Amino acid sequence: MAKLIQICASQNDLFGLDGEGVVYHYNFNTNSWMRLGSGKQDGTRAAKGRMNDRLETAPVSRRDA
Repeated sequence: MAKLIQICASQNDLFGLDGEGVVYHYNFNTNSWMRLGSGKQDGTRAAKGRMNDRLETAPVSRRDA
């Protein structure tokens, strides 16, 4: 397995990213990393159009947060 350059953890999951863009998921039952993706590929493009240009949430005052 490649050296992980970034790790993301939540309460129940653990993910890792290597230098080639491959994502791994840690399986706690088998104590091993499972490869999820194929990594960066030539010819991939960013999505067209604007994404997340407007959030649909109501503002909250600091006292309510």
